Amino acid sequence: MSRFKRALLWAALIAVILLALLSVYGAFLGAERARVFFNSLPLVVYWFALIALLLAGFLAFRRLLQVPSLLLMHLGSILVLLGALWGSNGGHALAKRLFGCDKIPEGQMGILEQTQENRVLSADSNSTRELPFFVRLKDFRMEHYEPGSLLLRSRTGQSWRLPAFAGQTLSLGEELGTVTIQRVFANFRIDLQGNERVVYDEPGGSNPALEVSVERPGAAPGRRYVFERMPGHESRSDALSMSYSRMVRDYVSELEIVKDGQVVAAKNIEVNHPLHYGGYHFYQHSYGEDKLGDYTVLMVVSDSGLNLVYGGYLMLGAGVFWHFWGRRALAGIRTRRRIAAEVLEPHA
Repeated sequence: MSRFKRALLWAALIAVILLALLSVYGAFLGAERARVFFNSLPLVVYWFALIALLLAGFLAFRRLLQVPSLLLMHLGSILVLLGALWGSNGGHALAKRLFGCDKIPEGQMGILEQTQENRVLSADSNSTRELPFFVRLKDFRMEHYEPGSLLLRSRTGQSWRLPAFAGQTLSLGEELGTVTIQRVFANFRIDLQGNERVVYDEPGGSNPALEVSVERPGAAPGRRYVFERMPGHESRSDALSMSYSRMVRDYVSELEIVKDGQVVAAKNIEVNHPLHYGGYHFYQHSYGEDKLGDYTVLMVVSDSGLNLVYGGYLMLGAGVFWHFWGRRALAGIRTRRRIAAEVLEPHA
């Protein structure tokens, strides 16, 4: 083996080891810091050097072009790296300069319920840019695991947890009495009818609450309403503090894409289940509530280079499968056919 080939192999080995170390390091940085780190100038130089090493392998080792599995693995690796570079901030700037394609690499947009928005706060420049279409939020909701829990705490620091089912009872002793969940409300409402207050569960909204009774020996039963969103103020005379909580299972935004006044796409997005349209992925990022109502915050990510990355991983996977398993399986089938033919030949 020539010195050039030996040096090329050692350089490739060092580059792969460095890639593994960088991947481990990036996993501890978090998404935002890792994105900045891997798009920094030293790392960009490293990515191009790695691509150059892979391309040089084709010139130095002709077997890479003659063995399909090795060819697929190396071409797949090159496509993955090229796709990642094309989807970076520098890749977007190059696409704008060469092809006039001015896309937003990454950003966030907040949308109130029943409104539409096309402004995106760009992550690379902290400036507001506009999409060529609008995103409308029909509804935002949080889905919860059921049942929730009634949390009880005494003045002495003792605490209890009671599943939020109607009819659940917990005895806390003579001093604190017996706590019973009488009703569970998905959307608590109260109206005045004459001189009486009428409490009911109204369909179509979300104001979760519990009706709780406390019975103590020698005292009239007490009734309290415990709300999930509005804990309320506790009285110093209350022997127990109560709170109602439910564990969030999922966040769902019902989105519509509006272009030229027409709805051209729609999807209920959840965490890790984005909407894809117009060269962008829209991810559920966070949510909030203000005086105007509920709103969702979407992460907007350009899909530039993504097809190259997917195609590269497909080629890489196919090459690995064929190199380590496919060739052997095909050779085994040919061997069995040959043996079968030799066994049957004398009887022909």
